[in-house]
Parts: sequence; structure tokens; C-alpha cells
Amino acid sequence: MAVVAGKDLERYWQHHDALLAFHRLFNERETVDERAIAIVGATFLDNMLEHILVNFMVDDEKESKRMVGVDCPLGTFSSRVTAAYCLGLICKTVRDDLRAVGKIRNKFAHQLEAAFEIEPIRGWCLSLRWHEFSMMMKAPADATSRDVFKVGVNQLITHLSGIVSIARLERRKVRDEDNGGPTLLR
Repeated sequence: MAVVAGKDLERYWQHHDALLAFHRLFNERETVDERAIAIVGATFLDNMLEHILVNFMVDDEKESKRMVGVDCPLGTFSSRVTAAYCLGLICKTVRDDLRAVGKIRNKFAHQLEAAFEIEPIRGWCLSLRWHEFSMMMKAPADATSRDVFKVGVNQLITHLSGIVSIARLERRKVRDEDNGGPTLLR
């Protein structure tokens, strides 16, 4: 059993508090602002991906920030999705759903007339599949694309929350010069 301590413990509680705040905001019945739903959902997924990557990287906060910070190689939602997939941290279905959520977020962020029931946003919402695997059921026939989006994002967040812990257990180790340096072939 691994003990979580130090910076890992601090990140764990920050993640936990953020998750509670997200669920209060995202799942309020009174929330009618579609733009807020789309942007907050994607933003939280982006934060989850950052936590996964930082927990998977070597325990060097300064260097990790150089990778995941703003204007850094893994500083965008898209680059984080690609990295998590290429490192084997997420499957193709999760990758595809995250990319669809990113497209939806971008439409809401850049188009005033964006709404869940207009194309292409509606189609992207209905293309979300992870919730079908995780819940082993399809959305009801009367579910709106907004409903599918909310369920899809919630299921992605639930899944990624577990991956944060797995990434911490599989954290990369710094190679020392004696044991992990380059090998010369003769």
C-alpha cells in the first residue's frame, strides 16, 4: 500500500476540493447557462489531465511546470489529451470523447449563437461514448444533447479521477547517471 504524503497529499486534497466545487456548480438543477456548462466541464477535464500528467512525471515540480504550464509543450487541452493517450494513460474512446468535449467548448467559447441543440455541437454531444462503456447503457431516447454532454463529462471525470491515483503509483523515476545513462554499443 502506497502512502500519499508531501506534495502528492497536497495535490490530492486540492483535487478533491476542486471536484466537490465542480459537482456543485456543474450539477445544479438551476444551471441553465449552456455556455457555462460547456466551458466549466471542459475546463475541469483539462485540470484533471494536468493532474494525471504531473502525477505521472518524475517528482520534480519545477520541471513539471515547464511541461504543463501556460505556453508550454503540454499547456493546452489538446496536447494534454494527446500526451495522456500516447503515454497509455487513457484509451481511444476516452481520447475521442475528450476531443469532442474540446470541440464543444471551443464552439461555446468562440460563437455567440452556440447551443447544445444546433449542429455540429449536437452531433459532437451524441458522439460521446465513454459513458456507454462505463455505465453499460445507452442514453434514453428522450435525452437531449445537453443531457448526454453532462452525463458524458461526469463519467469522464469519474474515470479520470481514478487515473490520477494510478498515475501517481506509476510515477516515472529519475535515472541516475550510473544506472540509467546511455549505453554505448561496441
